[in-house]
Amino acid sequence: MTTFLSLGIAAALLAAPPVLQARKSYAPLPAMVFTGKTVFIENSTGDATLQHSVYLELARWGRFRLAESRDAADIVLAISGPSSVRVVPASESTSGYPPPARSDALAEPSVPAGFTRISVVDPKTGKSLWFSQNKTDLSKSRTAFLDGLRDAIEQQESGHKHK
Repeated sequence: MTTFLSLGIAAALLAAPPVLQARKSYAPLPAMVFTGKTVFIENSTGDATLQHSVYLELARWGRFRLAESRDAADIVLAISGPSSVRVVPASESTSGYPPPARSDALAEPSVPAGFTRISVVDPKTGKSLWFSQNKTDLSKSRTAFLDGLRDAIEQQESGHKHK
């Protein structure tokens, strides 16, 4: 009987909603994320549906205004996926293999199949400041793309209020 009770408790804990589980801890965000007022969405997935979903989520959140260009933005939200494309300047093009190495200061690992990565990028340097990746499932949720960023900001802001 004790074994069944233990198994039942273990199953209940595993099925518990995320609210009951420990809060995820995020790396500190750079100050420019908190002071930034404008954001530019840069979609390298080729999927306009993802960009539209992020746009709607930003509008609902109300924290940032959308900038019309990368140069006019305080931060850039870069959307990438497993088959993301990037512009290759003519000086980098090559007809041989392997392809030239990217010169990004903080190269992020590739995005696994079935996932979407949202990165916060410094528009002036192109340096990735923070990223989060989630399973891409548009049939279930069109509002979870920015959850990691929203949670990280709220966590850091609440930590500053308690000090």
